[in-house]
Amino acid sequence: MPRARKQEILYQKELKIPSELIRFATPKNVALYRARRLKCKRIVEIGAGIGGQTIAFAKECGRVLCIEINSKSLEIAQSSFRKLNIKNVECILGDALSKEVIQKIKEFKPEIIFCDTERAEQGERTLSGIKPDIKEILKNYSGITKKIAIEIPPFTSDLDNLKESFEREFISLDKKLNRLTLYFNDLKKSDKSCVALPFNERIENSKAENIKQVDSVKGYEYLYEIDAALVLSGLVNEVLNGKNSVVIDSGKSKYALSNKKIKTEFLTKYKILKVCENNSGDIIKNLREVDAKKVILKYSINPEDYWKERKKYEDTLDGQKEVYLFKIKEEAVIGSKEE
Repeated sequence: MPRARKQEILYQKELKIPSELIRFATPKNVALYRARRLKCKRIVEIGAGIGGQTIAFAKECGRVLCIEINSKSLEIAQSSFRKLNIKNVECILGDALSKEVIQKIKEFKPEIIFCDTERAEQGERTLSGIKPDIKEILKNYSGITKKIAIEIPPFTSDLDNLKESFEREFISLDKKLNRLTLYFNDLKKSDKSCVALPFNERIENSKAENIKQVDSVKGYEYLYEIDAALVLSGLVNEVLNGKNSVVIDSGKSKYALSNKKIKTEFLTKYKILKVCENNSGDIIKNLREVDAKKVILKYSINPEDYWKERKKYEDTLDGQKEVYLFKIKEEAVIGSKEE
């Protein structure tokens, strides 16, 4: 599939931060949203990195104490603070679990502690692979404040091993899964939530009825891609409840179907033009019938094969329209994008 574009951090153009350092930094819209949710007089940020989230905290909070263990990252962050004339941020180079840093945070008397954890790029996502250790963070800092938020990898598999009560908030950015933040104790608003940014649409878990599942796309006017963050959060029923819709599962992706337009930023809407058999000959025949020229593939395919397969279809077409091709169970679905 085509690569998603890189997300900018706050003041990226003004700060001229090298693009290779942006990869793990907090995107602008995520940083601003989280700063608004955690707005307070005194906040501690553990794992500040190059300061993308810190800048947002400085805009919303009275004072910020940021902790970073990597000296090069902290130097970049401090340089950014100077360039932006940010005066309400204090920085500490050190390990958040060391006695010295814990004591300094205690003296700071924060209302909220936010921790952006470090995690391995590959391998199974588990609590044991996250640094600093979440259990140790909670053990050492819960006596300082009950308001603790921790960002972890969205696919962390063993969260149920945490004994504490917390909210799982999945963040979608531009309709792509981006972040998972755990909110403990007094910061918890629900058991699970999902946020669509930059639209600021938020959904929480409720006693929603299960949405009916079907095995065919036929008979429906609209197909909706369901935001991966919504699927992972388990809140699909909450969004679709009362919308006269059904769900179809392709095995790798879930889609919603309806005969009416559904308005929510958690769904991407397509007008169904054709439903046919999932084979090249039938697909090409139906692509010609809808006057297709450009075919965007919307099914799972190896990235190295994407353009080759797309070209296989487009080389047979002489139409005018851009269409989207889905493969769901035994059916191929041709749709047009609707705003």
